[in-house]
Amino acid sequence: MEILVAEHSGFCFGVRRALKLAEEATSKGDSKVYSLGPLIHNRQVVEEFEARGLHVVESLNDVPSGATVMIRAHGTGPEVYELAEAHNIRLIDATCPFVKRVQEEAAHFAEEGYQVLVLGEPNHPEARGIVSYARGQATIVEGPKDIKNLALRPRVAVVCQTTQRLSNLQALVEVILPDVQELRIANTICEATVSRQKASLGLTREVDLMIVIGGYHSANTTRLAQICASTGTPTYHIETAGEIDPGWLDGVSRVGVTAGASTPRQAIEAVVERLQQLKDAKSVARDW
Repeated sequence: MEILVAEHSGFCFGVRRALKLAEEATSKGDSKVYSLGPLIHNRQVVEEFEARGLHVVESLNDVPSGATVMIRAHGTGPEVYELAEAHNIRLIDATCPFVKRVQEEAAHFAEEGYQVLVLGEPNHPEARGIVSYARGQATIVEGPKDIKNLALRPRVAVVCQTTQRLSNLQALVEVILPDVQELRIANTICEATVSRQKASLGLTREVDLMIVIGGYHSANTTRLAQICASTGTPTYHIETAGEIDPGWLDGVSRVGVTAGASTPRQAIEAVVERLQQLKDAKSVARDW
């Protein structure tokens, strides 16, 4: 059996940056450091940093005055920065720079009087944070189907959660355009997301089975699994190598492996090693 690993698998720039900041913050060891929500959407990584002293909280009200709190890679709303200043809480801002761009675009469009639509997932922290920057003038939509329930104003602007698919943005624009006088679009889908999606899609078409590694709460990993499955190739989304069912490999000569932007390299390596243990792998492409 041949094992092929997709290019651009695993940690993206924004996640690496967040983890570097977390390592620096916890290396001092002289005080507790808190993370406002999980730093990234990977349970194993979050647990590792919890052991180092980075404790996850859901609100700034859960930390003492003067504490150090990390803003996670997904970002947060401006009200959090205001509350931190009022309570003498030191913030370490690990917001991905690409997420920052979406926040700024949403704020800019709102200031100019546009009805702002955020293409994203209603319960995702990144999307909720983007809405906060529009100061109540933004609505999260998951796709074209949500437009029929909205009263569109003459001037509409669209921004995207960074992990969205370009095809979803194109479909949304096609539905909105006939019903508005002016439409502004900020294609804020992260380039790393696009690269991973393209590489995974290409690989999926060359293999008999696809394994997608990453947190079950990770939007970009879930999107990768959906893209791979859309080709008709059997696709399995797993968090760890231990979840691989040997039965999946029956009759499989080529298996593809890809991973979300919050998946560490060691998780990918563990999956490859597990596959090698289960089958006599003839070759492994390690291009990620």
